Amino acid sequence: MTEVEANHNSKSFVKRFTEALFYFSVFFDCVEESMEGDDPNRRVLESLFLRYGIRDIVAADGEKRKIRSVKIEVWRAFFGRFGMVEEELSMSSLYQAELVAKKFSSGNSCTFHMDGSSLLTGWKGTPLSSLSVWKFL
Repeated sequence: MTEVEANHNSKSFVKRFTEALFYFSVFFDCVEESMEGDDPNRRVLESLFLRYGIRDIVAADGEKRKIRSVKIEVWRAFFGRFGMVEEELSMSSLYQAELVAKKFSSGNSCTFHMDGSSLLTGWKGTPLSSLSVWKFL
């Protein structure tokens, strides 16, 4: 499973706004450094996905809000209630991610580390997403 490594599910607007501000500022820094300004893929990413995500997280409330990202520790507790256990990703997963990142000019800014059995990917030390594997007992 891959998930945004941020808590965009708080009922408190201030907490949600602050978390979104930090998350998206790092995300935009990553996009700025990784993609040319006139790249059509960047325009789609910014105008559709990021704009929609920011608007939903910050401006929508209650049932209108669709994006409710939570960090890996919340998923661990949630899946644990249903008898699921986290499988350990091998260290070769971490090494493979690092090798792929190094093939790009901005790859040195990508960060990877293991959080328990999950792989956290980030930008300049700030986690952006988690990758985990789960199975039923």
